Parts: sequence; C-alpha cells; structure tokens
Amino acid sequence: MRLVALQDITGDEVLAQPIFDIDGRRLLNQGMRLKPSYLQKLHDKGVFSVYIEDEISEGIEIDDALCQQTRIEAKQVVSRELSRFARNREIHFQEIIRTVNDIVDEILSSRKDLISLKDVRQQDEYLFAHSVNVCALSIMLAAKLGYDKIKTRSIALGALLHDFGKIMIAPSLLYKEKGLSPEEILEIKKHTLYGYNMLKEDNTISPTAKIAVLMHHENLDGSGYPLGLLGDKVHYSSRIVSICNLYDRIICDRNSRITLSTADAVEQLSSSSGIHLDKSFTDEFLSMIPIFPNGTLVLLSNGLVGIVVCNNSKSLTRPVIRLLYNPKSKARYGKNYIVDLMKELSLKIVREIHIPSEVLKGST
Repeated sequence: MRLVALQDITGDEVLAQPIFDIDGRRLLNQGMRLKPSYLQKLHDKGVFSVYIEDEISEGIEIDDALCQQTRIEAKQVVSRELSRFARNREIHFQEIIRTVNDIVDEILSSRKDLISLKDVRQQDEYLFAHSVNVCALSIMLAAKLGYDKIKTRSIALGALLHDFGKIMIAPSLLYKEKGLSPEEILEIKKHTLYGYNMLKEDNTISPTAKIAVLMHHENLDGSGYPLGLLGDKVHYSSRIVSICNLYDRIICDRNSRITLSTADAVEQLSSSSGIHLDKSFTDEFLSMIPIFPNGTLVLLSNGLVGIVVCNNSKSLTRPVIRLLYNPKSKARYGKNYIVDLMKELSLKIVREIHIPSEVLKGST
C-alpha cells in the first residue's frame, strides 16, 4: 500500500482503502480500479490523494494510529457538534468527551512507537479531520512524555477542541486562497479566544483543555497569540498541541491540494524548536516521526529508486528499502531486492521522489 496523488494515477490502480464522506457514506469501495470517472468524482469531492495497492507496494503496511471506524466516528462527532453550535450556540460536550476517551484508549492500548497519520481528506472536512489528527498526535506525544492517563485525556480534549473557535469566522475568510489583509489575519487569530469563550463556562471541560484551546498559538519567544506569553508561562498542554497542530498543518494544507513530505514537516519543526516550540517536547515528537513513511518512493545515494518497506525506530533515516528502478539504465528489479540501510551504511536516502505509476510498472 502507498499514498499517491491523484495527478500521478493512470486509472488502472486499485484502491487500497474505501473512501467515505463526512456522513460516513461510502463513496468508493476498497479494491475498485481507479478509472478516470472515479478519479473525477474524487477530485470533485476535494480528494487529492488516495492509498493504492499496486505491484511495487505489495506487502507494505501503513499502520495508522487510529482504525478507520474510530476516525470516521470522531470526524462525525466534531462535525455534528460544530453544526449544533452554528444552529443554536449549543455543544453536547459529553459526546465530545466520550469520543476523546475512545481515541485515548485505542492509541494507548496499541503501544505504537512510530506515528502514521497522513490521512485521506476531502476539502469540506478539513477542520474535522485536522482536529482528530491533532488529538491523536497529542495523545501519542503526551504518552511519550510520560503523562498519566488523566492528564493525557485533558490534553487530548483540548487538542480535539483547539480549532472550534473557527466556527465563528466566516468561511469566505477562513478558506480564502489569496493574500489576507492585516485586518483579516487579526480576525482569524481571534479563533483561539472564540474557542476559549465557547468552553470557559462549561464545568465538564477541564482547565487544562481550556488552556490548550486558548494558548495553542503561543510561542516560547513571546511572538505568539493571543496573549504573547513568554517561556515558562506557556502551559505544557498548549506546548504539546502547538507542535501537533503545526505538524498536521504542514503535511496537509487547509485546501488539501498541497501535501508536503514528512521530511518537510520535520525540517520546519526542527527550525522552530527552541524558538517557537518547546525543544524537549519537539525532540520527543520527532523521535516518533518516520522521515520517510512506509510506502514512500525515495532516491538512494547510488542513484536507484526504491520504496520504503518498513522503518526502524532506532534510526528513522535508515529504513528497509525495496529497490525498484534504475533511472539511467531503465532496469527494473524484482520484489525480493531488499536493502536494509541499517546494514548497508554506505547507502543513504537522498530525498523523497514522485514518479508516475506507469514508469514503475513491471518493477517487480
């Protein structure tokens, strides 16, 4: 299995995971061939990448931190409660809390060392999918940092709720694709205050969760908002959520059209570490992020193209690679040509690459 942009699909690939809409309706079934009419349907829905099964990714597993059913149900809860608030300014927080507890229990019971959360999203569900991903990432980071289950649940609740204030901002402004004016930027920044005000009177929401919602855009150097807090005044819950929020925003932009590589996200988080982000928290987070996730096409230092089969938690830059293709000689390799970069120390990954499927056909 591997994640492929729709633009790189020829129309003969097989869908590896079913595609659902925000209401849980199945748009396409697993195992369907992605013929042009289906690709157009996905594009019209704002889906710009999908997981496929093909000969070069045979046997490669993408081990998501959340099962598909939990992810779907969580997005539906977020969507439903935000719609409820838009209609009558009410939110059923008990339903939100139950959902968070389910996510916490699932992730903590799985005991996974590495994060895989690059999900397939539609344009109209970005806010819901982003909220669920930031929640899941925050749980994994909180657990990595050694927080107990009670604190982890509070952090996770703040993470799931962190962007709820955006319901108070006009969609035409929130999803504006061209440059924002200073006044528009200021209005969007108010989402942290709007979110906090939605929660502050509700006694079922812990203070830790409320603080995470209010402060998740605070920076350690004092350059953040809404309070411009400095250093130790930035609460630990917001330090966790801010890292996870930034990571998910990098790997999938709000319009779902531009997905940057995990290596891009790691680089940006590293450059913000110790300035905007807590360095020790960021270091722990990055220790869970495979720079080249399973199913990633990569260029090796010997000039060959390969696909990542599995990662090594002790050295995230040196996964196991299946060799596929020699761009110079056009030679293709059988699926048993495997290189473990932990053993072949003379080799390294140069970068992630994108190659149309038809170029790689016949590699195995």
